[in-house]
Amino acid sequence: MKKVTIQDIANELNLSRNTVSKALKNSDKVSYETKYNVVKKANELGYSKLSSSLLNLFKIKEKDDDVKTIIVLARREISPFWNSIVMGIADELKETGSKLQLYFVSDEEERNNILPIEMDEDVTGIIILSVFSKEYIDEIKKYKIPMVFLDAPVDISSIAYDYDIIIPEGEKSIETITKDLIAKGCKKIGFIGDITYCKSINDRFKGYLKALNDANIPVDNTIIATYHTEHKFYVTEEVEKALDGFAYIPDAIVCANDNIALDVVRYLKDKGISVPDDVAVTGYDDLESMAKVIEPYLTTVRVGNQRLGRRLVQQLMWRIENPAFPTEVTFIYTEVIFRKSSEKIIHNHHADAFN
Repeated sequence: MKKVTIQDIANELNLSRNTVSKALKNSDKVSYETKYNVVKKANELGYSKLSSSLLNLFKIKEKDDDVKTIIVLARREISPFWNSIVMGIADELKETGSKLQLYFVSDEEERNNILPIEMDEDVTGIIILSVFSKEYIDEIKKYKIPMVFLDAPVDISSIAYDYDIIIPEGEKSIETITKDLIAKGCKKIGFIGDITYCKSINDRFKGYLKALNDANIPVDNTIIATYHTEHKFYVTEEVEKALDGFAYIPDAIVCANDNIALDVVRYLKDKGISVPDDVAVTGYDDLESMAKVIEPYLTTVRVGNQRLGRRLVQQLMWRIENPAFPTEVTFIYTEVIFRKSSEKIIHNHHADAFN
């Protein structure tokens, strides 16, 4: 929703911007009637700088029926990925004059289908940031409140028929990264990511497979870790266990996100293996706090998290105003960022064991 300006009020009333500005300052140079009309119109349009004292002066009831309360539900994830998304949500809600309430859902609450807040009539809409269990989502659905989801289970039909979903594109971007590695001579390319967790990570794996298939490179399951883990490879121990299980050192490892990629880089360095000279490593998310800090700088996929947060709010606001329209699944296109971690040119492939 566009922020209301003095010019917007002036346009509505066929007045000059200067007159409206003076009226909003309760200037004696503007007639009572004009001031009344300006204050009334400013209130109707939702002008954010309108003072309560002016409304009281002209006995105009403050417009509060449009103040929306938006709940954001997220799991207590270890990844810093969510911070900038929440910032984008907060910025967009502020511009719409809405209230944000952020709640973290514990593992225990999810297991027992306990919501962290009473979903009363004051809740206008909900943004779901994490991929929760079907049972937990079913519990939220009971309240019949408009909802928008960031990402979804691998089978999106459990949500898509009832609610809007926003998904960062993953298949094409990871296909692009994998094809770049192949073009540089990589033949043995591994992959790490819990593809059972959500659609976006599953899509990234599809992109990886498509690139291999197009290059007629056989899939080698001995250098692939796509199984379900408790923390979805967000913890170092799970990444290390996956790498310990690899049959040999690949030419490159494509990771489902930056968290995994950075643990891979650390693991390889501890083993005396150089990135990218020995093994190229790539990620996804472009976490600014990480991708440009660790050496070598990480090849990744930029989602634009703050814009993503804003887009979630925009979709929710549209849905609140248009409840009868069919639900939508929207893919947000991403940008591949090539950096030093994948600058590897293969001459003679070596298939040494990790252990």
